[in-house]
This record gives sequence, structure tokens and C-alpha cells, in this order.
Amino acid sequence: MQDNLPIITLEDVRVHYASEDGQVRKALDGVSFTLHQGEWISIVGANGSGKSTLAGLLIGFIPLSGGVRNISGELTVRGVLQQPDAQVLGDTIEEEFHYALSPFMNTVEEQLEQRKDALHTVGLQYPPDMAISQLSGGQKQLLNIAVALAAKPDVLILDEPTAMLDPGARDRIEATVQKITQRGTTVIWITHHLEEATLCDRIIAIDRGRCVYDGKSESFFYETEKNEKTILKKEQLSPCERLGLDPPFTVKTALLLKYKKGMSPEAMPLRPEQLAKEVASWRSN
Repeated sequence: MQDNLPIITLEDVRVHYASEDGQVRKALDGVSFTLHQGEWISIVGANGSGKSTLAGLLIGFIPLSGGVRNISGELTVRGVLQQPDAQVLGDTIEEEFHYALSPFMNTVEEQLEQRKDALHTVGLQYPPDMAISQLSGGQKQLLNIAVALAAKPDVLILDEPTAMLDPGARDRIEATVQKITQRGTTVIWITHHLEEATLCDRIIAIDRGRCVYDGKSESFFYETEKNEKTILKKEQLSPCERLGLDPPFTVKTALLLKYKKGMSPEAMPLRPEQLAKEVASWRSN
């Protein structure tokens, strides 16, 4: 994280809907947190927990039922939603960039340069006059990400951005996000693939419309609380497991090695390369 400037604050925000039976459905119910410049934050939770509602709220698509949404200055916020067709405005790639960039860029040359760079970044190599209808779902998703990147947003919100992508495209998008956060862009990455969440600086977990965890990735995947219970019983549930979510394979392997094979209890690897380093250190001792 490059800076620690607060840029968006949610205070007790609520999004409630009236259902057909006259009851109130609480999509979000009292969520509060602050986003800082240059953070890469992952929003996780079970299906129906409120993650996509939170994405729409941060982008500005969904109105509040209550609470406060404070935005610092004139931030440029861009979002990429789960359904790529829902965001397409133009008939061609060129039109799509034109609609998105015209409000921010005065010259055609500047738009062309940004379009070229953004398409190269996500790995799309198609002529500008290509019809968007000819693209696959994954290609449309990459186009939406490219259009969002071209606007050089202060805050980029990605809702399940890799769901339709192959492994190569997924790695490319993850590497791109790492670069832009280092330059000061704040990225909100909403996912149910918890392997992706291990890349982030911070995890926010949503359960039935409420924020139930907000902290470091290591503490989400590993039980770090030291109390009498953890002393009496080695295997304690992490916040991830308490929510009924399936930890990444690397985490599950590390837990097995820690509790069954005697690897250091202080080890908290999140990525395969981190696990390999911990295993090498453990075996050398």
C-alpha cells in the first residue's frame, strides 16, 4: 500500500428492499469501513451475502436506505460487474472506449493512446471496428476491464473479474492490479475464489449483509487469537472457516502440516511459493 489516505468511508450503511410478501430484505445492514489510497481489498462471503450490493453501492449504482457514504474530493470511480453485457454501451470496441473516455480526455489522440495501452494490458488484440457482439463472455469481461483501466480511476471496483477468464488472462489481470495499486489506485476485488484473496492487503468478509471481518489476510485464513481455548485445543477455526468458506489449497496444506506433522505454528503461508519456503525452512531445522 503506497499511502494511507482515507478516500471513501461507509458509516452504518444500509440497503433494504421490500419483498413480495411484504417483508424487508436487508441486502446490507449496518456496514462501516474506510478505504485508503493504494489498498488492494478483497470482499469475500457466501453467495447472497451482499457482496455485489456492496459493489453497486461503492460505484454509485445503488442508493442508500440509511447511513452515510463519504467520498474524498473528486474521485474517479470505475467498476466492472459480473455480467459483462450489462455494461456495454457501444457496438464496437472503438465506440465503447469513446463513450467511456470522452468526458475525461479532450483529444482523439489521447483517447487512441489510452485505448491502445489498455487493450495491450489485458491482452486483447482486435481491430477497433470489431463488433463487441462477436466477442466471447471472457473477452467482453477483458474489454470492460480495459475500458475501466483506460479512465485511470482513483478507485477500481472489480466484481468477480476473473470468473470467465482462462488462467493466463487471470494471471495478467492480477499482475495489472498489483501494478496500479503500487501507483496509488485503490482496488476493491470481490470474489468467491479465495486463492485470489490471498494477494490482497486486506480482506473484508460480508455475512448476511453485515461486515463480520475486516483485517489482514493472514488473520482471516489462520486462527491467530491467543487465549485459553487455543492453548487447550490446537485446531481452532479461522474466521474463514467460521463463515463456512473453503480455504485455499495452500492454507489447507499448511494447516495439515502444522497440526499433524509439526511444522511451526507461526507459519502462515498464503501463496504456494510462501508454503514452499516455509517447508524448506522447517525441514532444514
